[in-house]
Amino acid sequence: MAIDRRQFLIGSGALIAAPAPGAASALQPAVYLSSARSAAGRHAAVLFDEVGQVQWQVELPDRGHGGAFRGGSTDTVIFARRPGTFAFVIDRASGHVGSVLAAPANRHFYGHGTYSADGRLLFTTENDFEEGRGVIGVWDASDGYARVAEFDAGGIGPHDIALMPGGRVLAIANGGILTLPDTGRHKLNIADMKPNLAFIDAADGKPVSSHALPAELHKLSTRHMAVTQSGAIVIAMQYEGPHEDRVPLVCRYQAGKLHLMAAPDLITARMKNYCGAVAVDRAGRTACVTAPRGNISTFWSIADGTYLASAVIEDGCGVSAATADGDFLVSSGTGRLLTAGPHSPRRTTGSYAGDLAWDNHVVGYPRRGLH
Repeated sequence: MAIDRRQFLIGSGALIAAPAPGAASALQPAVYLSSARSAAGRHAAVLFDEVGQVQWQVELPDRGHGGAFRGGSTDTVIFARRPGTFAFVIDRASGHVGSVLAAPANRHFYGHGTYSADGRLLFTTENDFEEGRGVIGVWDASDGYARVAEFDAGGIGPHDIALMPGGRVLAIANGGILTLPDTGRHKLNIADMKPNLAFIDAADGKPVSSHALPAELHKLSTRHMAVTQSGAIVIAMQYEGPHEDRVPLVCRYQAGKLHLMAAPDLITARMKNYCGAVAVDRAGRTACVTAPRGNISTFWSIADGTYLASAVIEDGCGVSAATADGDFLVSSGTGRLLTAGPHSPRRTTGSYAGDLAWDNHVVGYPRRGLH
């Protein structure tokens, strides 16, 4: 732990004392958070409901990426896209901006974060670009989002982060890709990148375990995750090798091991070596992995990793659980919102009349009924 400004002491009980985000009453209507771009090129954080009705939008200084909801609070946070340095904390009820987080010197955000189970702490994925290492920033949401600590991420390029069931352990998708602000999004270490799935203690940042695919698949960057309440993780990956290569792009973590999930060759080819996002349905049995470059969203059984079906959705990338078991809400860069699943036809949920194009991710609240 590199920073400990204010006697950063967290009892493990405090991390699990309150319900995790998403444990609100099932009677509460679901809402979704995403970033979007207007026809004029302006970026905004947008909150909308299950039928696509916009509740509010807040202008951002640049492109946003992922977001998170704080349990026991109306705080909603949206993060800048890599290599951005801002995060906006917005009141979910009113759309009022409460705090604006700035990444410390020599850091930038990777676009994702998660709260502790009691809602007190916010954990953010960051790049320490001077040292070439991944960092997890720790912010005290109960004290105006003061930065109180940082942990080693266990790898280079920590992108996504999730709190595991029980609230004691953080899962981190280390993409393995080194970048520098001076070179923007240019990838500097493809030849020797080492992605992994790392677990660290949420209380003190100590490493718990680390898992990687076989060495010959080291160019499969672990990017995005969806966690079930049983502790299974579905991981959506991006392949940094030759375009003509065909490799599995989805894997799951279960019983302490990573298991590749294979689709039919035609589907793998259509995914174009790039997964955009992943979500688990509200029943915890099905995962959706989007591949926007191939205009396809794929559906998978979490229990055994079986490929189930796919839906053609133009530039569909953002995804979150929908109301019905097995269904997902998918957002498109064309501005459409659709509902799809392995056993239901694709159908339009809503389109935004203000001419906004949805960005990479959709985060749903509450996340009800996950197992």
